[in-house]
Amino acid sequence: MASKEMFEDTVEERVINEEYKIWKKNTPFLYDLVMTHALQWPSLTVQWLPEVTKPEGKDYALHWLVLGTHTSDEQNHLVVARVHIPNDDAQFDASHCDSDKGEFGGFGSVTGKIECEIKINHEGEVNRARYMPQNPHIIATKTPSSDVLVFDYTKHPAKPDPSGECNPDLRLRGHQKEGYGLSWNSNLSLCSFLFSLRLSASGI
Repeated sequence: MASKEMFEDTVEERVINEEYKIWKKNTPFLYDLVMTHALQWPSLTVQWLPEVTKPEGKDYALHWLVLGTHTSDEQNHLVVARVHIPNDDAQFDASHCDSDKGEFGGFGSVTGKIECEIKINHEGEVNRARYMPQNPHIIATKTPSSDVLVFDYTKHPAKPDPSGECNPDLRLRGHQKEGYGLSWNSNLSLCSFLFSLRLSASGI
């Protein structure tokens, strides 16, 4: 029975790999730009942050992503990643690719296109992570325990505490079950929103 399951898993993995190769080979016909980056653990959530920086004299702009890990009983993290995206006028360089592996295109001086910039310890997997529209440095996450954790990532070190301790700036309780839906109210001003958060957190 075990050998049959192993065989089925092997076949499924081969099919996935073949489909991935076909997709990657055809990306030039589907997209203007594709960047791939292998994460150590899968992520259930991803969101672009609105901040964009254009370094002077460079052919790329810096963008940021919010990710969350979904590990196999290991420490989970809320992750802020930096992404190098080429400008519209960036010169493409075919030498940055390997056509034998189905890779096409490449651009200028950009290397290490996606880098994990900040990792914050998190309680359980990150089911959902969303930044506050009024202040994108503040990120709320949905946890398996039904709590909503709020982090100001500018107040946390780039590398997580080795102890694994999770220290959110705010913890919101009230839900009874795990969930995946999470959204900020974009119509409230920052001050009134923080005030309402404090009231909710204190049970008023």
